[in-house]
Amino acid sequence: MRKIGSKLGIVVAMIAVFILVNKSCCPSLPIDNLSAKEAIEKLKNSDEKIVEIATDDSIWYIT
Repeated sequence: MRKIGSKLGIVVAMIAVFILVNKSCCPSLPIDNLSAKEAIEKLKNSDEKIVEIATDDSIWYIT
């Protein structure tokens, strides 16, 4: 029983770490038509410090 419990605990811990790392790397954006990774790529490909990423009712920028 201890082996099963310890293995289950390790698996749960690994899944929790995986979820936390992925969420902190790319938080969700307040716009629907662009992912966080795409927004970061726009910033990386630009020479500017601030880049417009979307326009809807508001203009959204990433720095």
